[in-house]
Amino acid sequence: MRTGSIVPAVITGLGPLSAIGCGRNAFWEALLAGRHGFGPITLCDVSDSPSKIGAEVDGFRLEDYVENGRVMARHTPRPVQMALAAGVLALHDAEIDLDACDTDRLGVHVGSSIGNMGEILELTSRLARSGKIPPHAAFHAFTGSAACVLSSFFNIRGPLHTTSQGCNSGLDALGTSLRMIQSGAVDAMLIVGTDCELVSEVMAALNASGSLSTRYNDEPGRASRPFDAGRDGNVLGEGAAGIFLESEMHANARGARIYARVVAHHVCSSGQNRQYSHDNPEFDLRPCVRAFRACMREAGWQREDVDLVNANGSSSVIYDRIEAMALAQVFGARLPEVPIHSIKSMLGQHGAGSSALQVVTSCLSIRRGEAPPTINCENLDPACGPLLISAEAERIEPARVLVHSIGLGGFYYSVAALEAVDEEMLTGQLKVRWSDEAHPRYRPAEEFDRPLKPWAARED
Repeated sequence: MRTGSIVPAVITGLGPLSAIGCGRNAFWEALLAGRHGFGPITLCDVSDSPSKIGAEVDGFRLEDYVENGRVMARHTPRPVQMALAAGVLALHDAEIDLDACDTDRLGVHVGSSIGNMGEILELTSRLARSGKIPPHAAFHAFTGSAACVLSSFFNIRGPLHTTSQGCNSGLDALGTSLRMIQSGAVDAMLIVGTDCELVSEVMAALNASGSLSTRYNDEPGRASRPFDAGRDGNVLGEGAAGIFLESEMHANARGARIYARVVAHHVCSSGQNRQYSHDNPEFDLRPCVRAFRACMREAGWQREDVDLVNANGSSSVIYDRIEAMALAQVFGARLPEVPIHSIKSMLGQHGAGSSALQVVTSCLSIRRGEAPPTINCENLDPACGPLLISAEAERIEPARVLVHSIGLGGFYYSVAALEAVDEEMLTGQLKVRWSDEAHPRYRPAEEFDRPLKPWAARED
């Protein structure tokens, strides 16, 4: 663990919103069971698309999370709705009393890969048809609207940021928020990764590049096959995840339940070494390897210290191979001993929501002592090397986990390092692991039974 003047940061609230379950417990139980969220796409027209399946959050209604949600949803883009719902779940899970906090020292950071592109395209079509667009378009057409909605709803008045880069954006929002807490600039950050990539034009673009799976339209549950020799591309989807990150002092002062400490984050880009070409891909492993090694170096970890890798594992023919080959360089002869798993085998690839859900999963792996399975990896691609991948959930009790995400086009790579807070757990001497039931302030996610009102305005 790092020492000195740097303020340590911990995750105390999780808010997953996904195709397999919403809320911490429903999401985790579905992951452990290997339950996939794929089916025919209904959110956009795929009649001309070679890829016709995706991961949708069936039955999602904003009114289940906030009062007057039905009215709000009429003029709010779906990614923004999901961001708000995920934020509600995360703050509820953190059991944070915002009235007892200095909200000038709380911030919001949203990661979104394509932002409100679906809304923009719909507005473009509407303008062409009628020559008019509604007034709310002036706000919701912009990627930053989700962060503004979260800040306004919860009256969080500190820093406000949006990261819109690639699928890494959810993980990168965590990393940037980590730096702000480490520097002492804020006490806590509400981080949300959100995206809905089920947009006809987005699918058309990715179909044109040959990036999407088309082989399993009649068998959606088998389509996302990380590291499998029979994989034929990504499966798109939608989802969001809220993460509440606090300084350890702030969390301890309010008696918060802590999932994990975030000890490092690093991003490496390919620069001129990566000229995008789907037909002639370049297997330059150096940026991916640098990202892993720099993150581990900042965390103070050796390769022997890593207990689990939450992999990008998107089922991409190219990126799965790059990731596996880079892991071979990072871990060397130890690679066959390092458990590796991909939640995208069940959730698909949906931008910033994917990488934020990876963080949620890693926190739960640390605290629940289990690693979810990777489904559909039936015949490991020989080019991916000797990866230790399990088709079943495993009780491995990880104390140190690496989370990895790859940006579209292979232009940049992000890695975060999460570790258990208990020193006994880090040294493998803990006899009775932490459990939800043992925490006196615990309330299960299922007890979230009423939509929230916007937070009461506070006087300065």
